[in-house]
Amino acid sequence: MIKKLRIKFIILSIISLLLLFGIIIVSSSLLTYRELVGKADLVVEMLAENGGRLVHIQPPPPEKNETLFGRKPLSPEIMYESRFFTAIISADGEITSVGTEHIAMIDDDAAKDYARQAYNRKSGKGFIGDFRFIKFIKNKKEGEISDIYVIFLDCGRTLFTFRNSLLINCLISFAGLFIISIIIIIISKKIVRPLSESYEKQKQFISVAGHEIKTPITIIDADLEILAMEMGEETGEACDSNEWICDIRRQTKRMTALTNDLITLSRMDENRQQFTMIDFPISDIVSETVSSFQALAHSRGRNIRMEIVPGLSCYGDENSIRQLTGILLDNAIKYTKEQADGTCEDIIIKLEKKSRNICLAVKNSSEPVSDEQLRQFFDRFYRTEQSRTSESGGYGLGLSIAKSIVETHKGKIAAAAPDLKSVQITVVLPGTSTFPRQLSQA
Repeated sequence: MIKKLRIKFIILSIISLLLLFGIIIVSSSLLTYRELVGKADLVVEMLAENGGRLVHIQPPPPEKNETLFGRKPLSPEIMYESRFFTAIISADGEITSVGTEHIAMIDDDAAKDYARQAYNRKSGKGFIGDFRFIKFIKNKKEGEISDIYVIFLDCGRTLFTFRNSLLINCLISFAGLFIISIIIIIISKKIVRPLSESYEKQKQFISVAGHEIKTPITIIDADLEILAMEMGEETGEACDSNEWICDIRRQTKRMTALTNDLITLSRMDENRQQFTMIDFPISDIVSETVSSFQALAHSRGRNIRMEIVPGLSCYGDENSIRQLTGILLDNAIKYTKEQADGTCEDIIIKLEKKSRNICLAVKNSSEPVSDEQLRQFFDRFYRTEQSRTSESGGYGLGLSIAKSIVETHKGKIAAAAPDLKSVQITVVLPGTSTFPRQLSQA
């Protein structure tokens, strides 16, 4: 569990850093690109206003040369640094003339090709390659179809600088993410070490205490049987005339069950529980388990109704699946709600195949259960307020063991309240020896 917690912490930290770096890179790149496009549009629009001719820009006053958040005024030299070409397109799409005297990298044929692409664009301005273009109609007269003027501004250098800056920022961010991730991995080990040591000590204590308690309980039980025989009482689980012997026998049985559950959980936590993973007929196993619980259910006024699809197979440990089914049935029998007339609705156990998975569900009537209670169903020693006051004799470990069994089989287990009158525990297990990837631990 501690290892999983550490892995989740590392993954969450790396994802958070990745999102942070991503937001910084994307936002800074968008702002830079917006500045680049805004400046290019300003130059193109000025060229358009002057019919594609160079125009001298008056230098801004010194006190207005820089702004805190606004765009820096254009330099008077920018018009002479700009490389551009023009084209005139008739109303029917014929290119009548091009002007390439202000650029060396584009000849007339290339200019005409760019002009055709711009003419076919629906937008009035945009990018074609590294050129920013704008389309406008000069001196349009009413009722007269005028020619279309197109001006192309070379933005290759600024775009190259922008792309290089973006690439460098990404490389630096990934390098920083890699270095910080290594630091997080190293530090996380030290952070979880006290928790890991405490958890290991807790598991060790439960394991040792369980075995140590088991011995005196066995002795008490044996001495109790001898005492009962000496007093002429009957031995066995049935209560007899001596209420003290009956009470000791009942509490010894409960302590034995609790100790066995603690040892089982401890073994599962330490991965010492032995499982023999084979393909086995789960339909038969579930049916046999239900049959063994029918007598207990009838003694408490309950009835178990089976809806089991025959012939289903499952890959896993047969004994643990039998134990899992028993836990779910025992839990349903204990906490089934009685109606006003003293009768109970049937406990329904379903076994079916969905896709490649085996679905086992146990449903029983109950008091209304909140979503918060459902989320805590599989916590150790958790019981709802209704079950705390009942005489069910449970300690809140059964569903925890069930969850551990399901996790060992790479399956899922969940609790739900289909309505306000019932609770359903659903288990999804792989149906073949190859575990489907979509199944994760509960």
